[in-house]
Amino acid sequence: MATMQVEVVSPERALFAGEATEVYARSMDGEIGILAGHQPALLLLDVAPLKVRADDGQEHVFAVHSGFLEFSDNRLTVLADVAEPVGEIDVARAQAARQRAQEALRGDAEDAAARTALARATLRTDLSGNLTRGGVLAGEPCGNNCLPRALSSSLDGDVNRA
Repeated sequence: MATMQVEVVSPERALFAGEATEVYARSMDGEIGILAGHQPALLLLDVAPLKVRADDGQEHVFAVHSGFLEFSDNRLTVLADVAEPVGEIDVARAQAARQRAQEALRGDAEDAAARTALARATLRTDLSGNLTRGGVLAGEPCGNNCLPRALSSSLDGDVNRA
């Protein structure tokens, strides 16, 4: 299968650099899958999982909290505002952040900062839930079910779900 050069970086560090066969992300306009030879693209990323399938078949999943994805000449670069590999998510911290955001929204349902915090915390808890259920283990492929479940549940707009 054809490959492309992929880099995933955040202000803190480079998270991935190498050859990949496919990348899946969610932009502000919707979900996208990119293969080698895709048309050029520049996208604003949403708070959502990012999945990179390396040329060796290993899947790397990241919690991405906004940023940009650029694809051109078989080079894909993700410049994330905040990103972390799913295996590094601090589950207790993510759950606490989610609870704080839910409490803030109970006081003011229109609080934009709390909605953003809830989206980020929900993404992190959803992805870490896959980790604790055996769906994503550090260095192990996550399979076909981990990304779709996280994508479908991470930002459904229901701020009162547990």
